[in-house]
Amino acid sequence: MRSELHRDQVTDPQTIHDNLRDAAYHEAGHVVVSRFLGLTVREVEIEEDGSGRANIGPSEHLPLGDQIALCVAGIEAQELFDRPMHDHASLGDYRKVRDLLAGLTEAESYEYRHAGYLRALEILKCRLPEIEALADQLLKQRRMAA
Repeated sequence: MRSELHRDQVTDPQTIHDNLRDAAYHEAGHVVVSRFLGLTVREVEIEEDGSGRANIGPSEHLPLGDQIALCVAGIEAQELFDRPMHDHASLGDYRKVRDLLAGLTEAESYEYRHAGYLRALEILKCRLPEIEALADQLLKQRRMAA
């Protein structure tokens, strides 16, 4: 397994490829769950340092468990396809989950987080070929309208 310490050194072609592939699976996870939940995905992109973005329409109207599933979909997709995450890859996703759960008790927070992760997995596991195809396309194009 490659060292996470060298992930930000993006001059090595293999590191760049690995970073892009990992980010592609992460963003593909977000896109696939977004589409399943009926959200609009305007654009998705990945960078050589392993970062990425998916421009997804508003999700505030969704049940809290679905909003959390959307946040953790990238993390879960990377797990499903054994694509490692660098230390900062999912900080924004975790921050969004924390913000969604602000004001809830610890027990309520746990229940919603658990439900959100299960929901993301349920959606993603039924769409593995779609995730893989989207990740491959994103790896080739790096930026695309989705």
